[in-house]
Amino acid sequence: MSVPNVPNWIRIILVIASVLSFAPQLNRTISRRNSTGISTRYVLLNLISTTEQFALTFYFIVNHFDAPDFFVRSPKNAGDWINLVQMSVVLILWLTFFVVCLYLPSEHRDCSVKVAVGIYVAFLLISVVPVFADAIKPGSHEERQWTLALFFGIHSLFLSWIITALNVAAIYYQVRETLSQPQNTALSRVGLATQAIIFGILAISWIGRVRFPFEGFAERFWGLLSTWYELVGWAAVDTGVFALGQAFILWKVSRQAVLGSGAFHGETEPLLHA
Repeated sequence: MSVPNVPNWIRIILVIASVLSFAPQLNRTISRRNSTGISTRYVLLNLISTTEQFALTFYFIVNHFDAPDFFVRSPKNAGDWINLVQMSVVLILWLTFFVVCLYLPSEHRDCSVKVAVGIYVAFLLISVVPVFADAIKPGSHEERQWTLALFFGIHSLFLSWIITALNVAAIYYQVRETLSQPQNTALSRVGLATQAIIFGILAISWIGRVRFPFEGFAERFWGLLSTWYELVGWAAVDTGVFALGQAFILWKVSRQAVLGSGAFHGETEPLLHA
């Protein structure tokens, strides 16, 4: 089984599109000068997910020194480095949104600023810091082989499932926040729609952006799917969950707006007749 490779020009377009997709929401939040209506947990969990994806991509492209069996090409090509740029850009965008939401006042936070920052810093210590430390000051071949294998084992075989669950939890927290404040217009519907489309396309593209030797695995369908997910598929799955989540949140926000409009007209109708 072979998956078509995604051309580099499409990868570059998706990097640019990812940046543009964050613009409507950032603009709305900054122009409102408050982050009321945006769940801090929603932003934090999405940031953690993006950080994990960046750390694993960095590991494969920068830290991994043996001949790669999956994720990157052998030898690494421009497409692999564009993948790292894609992850870096999305991480910077989420980090920017995280800082903006914590800096601006909010009438209701489902997670305090100190707790949110503390959790994220703690996660950085087990995700980005180890791969950066290895890249800056690598140890001997034997030391690196053991520590990097431990890092990948923990993050790929264990944390990947938890991170996907956190993506789903993020959707729940934002929907709950939206339903608790139906009159609030914190979320940009244009931004939600744009991200649902762009990240949906991005999720599909990840299937062809990374290398996975399907022919080298003898497992049946579910075993092969699980192996694919743990080794390389987390990028496509987590991005896809986020895209579906944005679409679902958009539906809830739009439905709230319609219901709110109906209630408003119902209340004012007698006055209009009078």
